[in-house]
Amino acid sequence: MLEKDNLTEENNRLAQLEQGGVAHLFSSYRSAISSVLELVEHNSHIVAYVDKSGAAYHIFENVRRRTAGLKFSYIDETNPKKILNAFSDDTGLIWIESIKAPYLQMPDLEAVACIAKEKAVISICDNTLATPYLLQPLKFDFDVVVSDGQSLSAGFNIPEFGYAAVGKDREFLSEKLKFLKNTLGSHANDVGEDFIKNIIETFDGRMEIVCANMSELARFLKLNSNVKDVYLPTFEKCEEANLVKGTLERNASALSFRLLGDLERALAFKQKLLSLNNFGEELSPLRKILHPASDLYANVPKEVRNGMGITDDLFQLVVGGGNVKNLIDGLKQELIEIA
Repeated sequence: MLEKDNLTEENNRLAQLEQGGVAHLFSSYRSAISSVLELVEHNSHIVAYVDKSGAAYHIFENVRRRTAGLKFSYIDETNPKKILNAFSDDTGLIWIESIKAPYLQMPDLEAVACIAKEKAVISICDNTLATPYLLQPLKFDFDVVVSDGQSLSAGFNIPEFGYAAVGKDREFLSEKLKFLKNTLGSHANDVGEDFIKNIIETFDGRMEIVCANMSELARFLKLNSNVKDVYLPTFEKCEEANLVKGTLERNASALSFRLLGDLERALAFKQKLLSLNNFGEELSPLRKILHPASDLYANVPKEVRNGMGITDDLFQLVVGGGNVKNLIDGLKQELIEIA
């Protein structure tokens, strides 16, 4: 098992995957988020660009606002003016998701990191949906990248864990995270060194399959007359972002789309999707099926959901490395049946 007090070679390999100096493994994604939040003092203010149905937002609002007195300002865009307007005198941290669900917007990472540095606040990027295969935020001078270990699975069944990779020359932050992990006892005890080594060594090859699957799925959905819109990860201001060459040629493992029809039709299609997901990843690469209106916001009035962009026809899918042809064949039949 991974040592509790000493960094291992596999921690270093995981850090290198994210282009960082040191990586810390936690018992879960939520544990990683919670521990990283401890980097700021009680009553601090945080600027956040996050999905308001995601794990981070719920920890922010339902736990840390109450238990740590943290204050949050949420932004929908990451242009410098929007970011600076959200800052206050007690801002201690800016928290960004490199791909923000449900419409998969990608922020201007360079602008965010630059402002954080100018303002002397900690910069955190949740890279779960992008994975280091698509983006490596530490290259843009972020302080810490946090991620769900499941995002590295891409065809593997792996135990739950989360991790935080710290940028190079951030020894103070790294030591503080190590102290927090040891003090809170949030170790990834179910994740062995050999397992992490195997994940990292096969990561690029598995992600190539995932991206090819996503390309095929997106192409099918865009051409299907029952689908209104398909959303793939898109940069807010591509012309202003200093992106790694080739980044836009790769896909993430997630897409969103809008289905023609009303809520009743969407719910019928959701049940069809769930049945496809029961065949296992060898026959269907679907790893996650989300209908936000019913799965996350069922008790929220429709007009409020619509104002948040959570329309009744919106779906989000995450794919793995299984047989995408079987999935597409199944989707063709299910879309015919609900027509």
